[in-house]
Order: sequence, then C-alpha cells, then structure tokens
Amino acid sequence: MELPAEINIKDFAYITRRRLRDEQGEPKGEVFLWRRKGEEEFNYRLKCPYCGTEEESTVILKRRPYRLKCSNCERSILIEKLVHK
Repeated sequence: MELPAEINIKDFAYITRRRLRDEQGEPKGEVFLWRRKGEEEFNYRLKCPYCGTEEESTVILKRRPYRLKCSNCERSILIEKLVHK
C-alpha cells in the first residue's frame, strides 16, 4: 500500500499506518488513516484483514478507539490506540 506523494506531516492533525491482524492473530491487512488540519473527515486506505478487499474512502470518526467497516464483508475493524511502554 503506497502513501500519497503529496504528504507533508505538518499539514495533518492525525496520521497513522498500521498492520491489521485476522481472527488468528496473523498480520493480513493494513490501514493508512489520516485527517488534515481543519477538516472533519478522515481519509483512509484499507486492506481488510478478514477478506482481503482493498478500498479507499472518507469517513467521519468521532471517538477513539476508531473503527472502520469493510464495505465487502462488513466486519468492524478496530484501529487500536498505540500504547507507549
């Protein structure tokens, strides 16, 4: 999954890229989620860890932890909060 070429980290309020695990804990998917400063909508690129469907869309996410829904299998995908140890 490639990142947009025009990315400048200073333009973003939120940006993350994560590997996603399936039911067995295997890393099968990936998500790239970002929101520009001053915007309400999040943009995302997703490879579903359950069915493998790749999609790109926008969504308004209100509370953490964030959840996306696969448009193909309709499974809820949790974007877990990073924990610093």
